[in-house]
Amino acid sequence: MLVVVAIIGFNQHLDTKYLYVAGLSWWEGSNAYDSEIASRLGANQSLGSFFYPPQIAPLCLLLGAFPWTPAKVVMTLLNGVSAGVLAYFCVLLVKQPQMKRLRVKGSGSVWFIPAIVLANPFTLNVILLGQTTLIVAAALVSGWYYAYRDKWVLSGILIAISTIKPQLSLLFILWLLLERRWRVLAVAAVTTLIFCLVPIAITGPIEVFVEWFASLGKHKNVFANVLGSPAVFSIQNLLYAAEIQVPQLLPLGIVITGLLWRYRSRLLIDDVIGLLMAISLLFGFAHHYDLIALAPLMAAFWRHLHHCHRATFFALTVMFVMCFPRNVFMTFIDNELLLQYRVLLVLGATIWLGVMSIQRKAEIQRVQ
Repeated sequence: MLVVVAIIGFNQHLDTKYLYVAGLSWWEGSNAYDSEIASRLGANQSLGSFFYPPQIAPLCLLLGAFPWTPAKVVMTLLNGVSAGVLAYFCVLLVKQPQMKRLRVKGSGSVWFIPAIVLANPFTLNVILLGQTTLIVAAALVSGWYYAYRDKWVLSGILIAISTIKPQLSLLFILWLLLERRWRVLAVAAVTTLIFCLVPIAITGPIEVFVEWFASLGKHKNVFANVLGSPAVFSIQNLLYAAEIQVPQLLPLGIVITGLLWRYRSRLLIDDVIGLLMAISLLFGFAHHYDLIALAPLMAAFWRHLHHCHRATFFALTVMFVMCFPRNVFMTFIDNELLLQYRVLLVLGATIWLGVMSIQRKAEIQRVQ
């Protein structure tokens, strides 16, 4: 399915073009955040300015080193590999959790979880667009896995990669700060700085970040990013569809993350990554294809419910509706508030996982 979609959609890659032109800019020693330079090099101006942080440079330079058609092949392969890595580490969260007594026996998860990740409509969408969500999600899940298994160098490098989408990685970095995992964070900081070396050399160590922050001011004005857009996923967008205008809810997401950390002893640590990912999507800024980042939440559900047939069936139904193509519903539902159903499903699944995690941890503590 992935191969067929990748071939059929080979001429799309709208976001790959965005990254490709930034790479061309840096290869010729120009400022990738300059819209005039991007226009000269063939950028689609409907995308607006270049919004990625400077540490995206290695990926952009890799793509820009090839002609356009091979660059699309490279991006497709990177996303395909990232989908496999994401599936692999979600399986490890089930087969090799930090708490050994939570290991799930049998081979079902080895086949089922990769099937959910690889054949997921969001995965296919990311590959069609040439987006970076799969790369970031794979880096976050694997970086989290290694952070709690004392492989801090590898974890730090992976966390640095995840920062190319700060809206997805911010709460994870906050959690690591609260956990005082200084070695992981130090490696991540140094690696991020190394990733930024080319943009820094071209634009300047301070100027490049000023240029990036200036571009973020234009980000919210792009059609696909404004509140009310069918592409946007967040509680804020749900409330906007209900004609309730509220400010950005990321501060509330940060507070919730702090509360989770405060009461972390009541949670299973391998469930926290799924909870943090869901909080990032619900209270931050995301598009619907970013929901593939909820793969670790799906893995956590498998670990909790694999022996409960009725609950499993209900969870599968929720996830099926969550992943079902929104465009199909749009053909017979002409109400934007109803079309925000995914937000409520993700919110409900997040609360459900939190309750299951607390209950399971309490059961284990009673046995001990």
